[in-house]
Amino acid sequence: MAITNASDLLVYAKTSGAVMQVTRISVKTSTPLISTGTLRINNVTNASGEVSDNVATASISTNTGSGALTKIKDKLVSSYGYTTGSEQTSGDYTYRDLTNGATGLVPTLEIINGTGTLEEDAIIIEIRTPGSSAVFDPVAFSTQASFSSSVDLRDVTTKDSEGYSESIAGLKSFEISTELLQTVNPDHPLDGTDFFHELSERDEVNVAFSDRIRNILTNNTVAAGQDGFTLTSASETTGTGDPFGGSTASFITASATSNSRLQCNLSASRLEDKKLTWSFYVKTGSINIATIQITNVDRDDYTARVISGDGSLETLGSEYYKITGLSGSTYTRIAVEFKNPINVDSGEDAVEFRIYPGVYNSQAGSPSIYISSWQFEQNKSVTDYQDPKTITHYQGNALVTSVNYDAGVEDNLTCSATFTGTGINTLNT
Repeated sequence: MAITNASDLLVYAKTSGAVMQVTRISVKTSTPLISTGTLRINNVTNASGEVSDNVATASISTNTGSGALTKIKDKLVSSYGYTTGSEQTSGDYTYRDLTNGATGLVPTLEIINGTGTLEEDAIIIEIRTPGSSAVFDPVAFSTQASFSSSVDLRDVTTKDSEGYSESIAGLKSFEISTELLQTVNPDHPLDGTDFFHELSERDEVNVAFSDRIRNILTNNTVAAGQDGFTLTSASETTGTGDPFGGSTASFITASATSNSRLQCNLSASRLEDKKLTWSFYVKTGSINIATIQITNVDRDDYTARVISGDGSLETLGSEYYKITGLSGSTYTRIAVEFKNPINVDSGEDAVEFRIYPGVYNSQAGSPSIYISSWQFEQNKSVTDYQDPKTITHYQGNALVTSVNYDAGVEDNLTCSATFTGTGINTLNT
């Protein structure tokens, strides 16, 4: 890892733990099947994170939403460790919320014909709570940070050692220390009292020493259900070519004539009063036009621009930007930069970052686009894309073993803390 200057030294705190994905399966209440029989389920993830396809339900004999949903639920619960909420109705659909047994990112369920045949639009899959790994947010700049790992030596010298000391490895340990200069996250202020509380209570903390993390996403894909991504009236083909020679891009196709989109939801508490830039790569599928929208913030607070590649931007209505002239062979990178710290609309608990194939309210003919490499970073201007899966960091549980306060001039105070590992320290790359 490379530290280029003091501003690259950031302290991160775990602001939320890993969560399980909650999927809502809605089935048309009345005659959802053309012919009764079995259905097949793809992307089924068990509690160990293993993914299975072509999972057959029991035969559906009662052609109702409740009848079909019961067989789907029974298979997921009894064979793959899902838990389920109660059956409910909304409009023309009957639905259940099912919780996956594995924490973290999991693929989105897909339900297709088996020996039975579904009516068009008979089933809707909606991610209610995306599965995610633990979230680490930057909380403070640091003027100094260090990491050390060591192993104690056990003396096994014998008379056969010919006068030389002989040792074998004993207990291993690691230590991280940091000085805090400036708090950067008002939701999680650190003035030393947090660390002193952990010290006095002898509580474990989870700490990481890493390269600077710019992209607050934890995954390099834009698949529905990953890191808060969801699809609305659109289909997605994953594993397509990205701008960097990999296969992390998605091919998005509208399935309705308006408001078909891919979006990423971020909680308001992570964004409020913070700097932010959103960037992504996009190119032509069947159409060289796309629309972007950010909900629950004023469009006057941000500006969109083309960073690289073909295409141009224009405002559309009071909430949208339209991208035109995209290339079919190379990606265009778009950046949306907030001029000032974000002010989320009162009473709103999330901000949705949306992209529509074509024009958002005119999507006849199933327009499609390729989309890749989203990045959310807490800067006022965009930087190079950072793959979240390639961040090098040392991480493990630790105890706070010392907290120090050094008085400065003009009301300045430097707080430093030392963390000593209590378990395995992992190098993640």
